[in-house]
Formats: sequence, C-alpha cells, structure tokens
Amino acid sequence: MKSKMFGIISALLFVVATLVSSSACFFFFYQPKTPKALMK
Repeated sequence: MKSKMFGIISALLFVVATLVSSSACFFFFYQPKTPKALMK
C-alpha cells in the first residue's frame, strides 16, 4: 500500500514538474526580449 501511494504521488509530481518546466512562459508570464538580430 505504501509503495502504491508513493508511485501515485511520484507520478503526479512528475506531471506537474513537466508542465511547469515546459510552459514556464505561460505560468509565470515571462517573455524574453527578442534579439536584435531577429528584428529585421
């Protein structure tokens, strides 16, 4: 039972961590400035 709960909690934390790291610009509203080389 303890092992099953650990697996479920680990899976949920993994999903949350993946979502936060892959879409940090959405969650924290961080928009990096565009380099001048790309502004042409």
